[in-house]
Amino acid sequence: MRNVEAAKRALDRAEQATDEIDRSVWLAKAADHAISRDAVLVGGAAVNLHTGVYKPTDVDLCAHLDEEDRTQLDRLGFKHLQGDHFLYTFRDGEKWPVEFPDSVVDGDVIHLSLDTGELLLVISTESLVLDRVRQATDRTDVTFNEAVRLCRAVKDTADWVSIESRINEEDSQAPLLRLRETYEKVGARAW
Repeated sequence: MRNVEAAKRALDRAEQATDEIDRSVWLAKAADHAISRDAVLVGGAAVNLHTGVYKPTDVDLCAHLDEEDRTQLDRLGFKHLQGDHFLYTFRDGEKWPVEFPDSVVDGDVIHLSLDTGELLLVISTESLVLDRVRQATDRTDVTFNEAVRLCRAVKDTADWVSIESRINEEDSQAPLLRLRETYEKVGARAW
């Protein structure tokens, strides 16, 4: 639900953040308040949040944007680049890309409490592991290492039975993707 004043307050919180993970979640919340539908934090910024370790990345959110959403984001300082890609420049000069790569999340979401009354939707740990392993099927070091980093960080908290069940289901539906094989390689490095 669009709330411009709340978006401005969230941007102020992002400006005042003392670490990059806080900065990214408050920037995501500002974008969420600026648009008419709920946005879900996904991608590298979600990995940073789940691992507690920041690696520079864009802030990816899933939500359908209409023209009014794009206009409102632009008015708040999210410079519209093209499509659903924006760039926010903080007062300290840092430039952060904010992108809406998909309209819906492929997986489950959780509610992250940022502050009293401030919740941010975030892709769940299990859905994010599955997403990162899917991406690692491209066999590049970057995506593989990101999957390993996430799996190491959540090895004691993730529901691995659920993850493995979903891996097996998807692997049987698309065996050429070699999702199970990739998952096993990631696991061998993560644990």
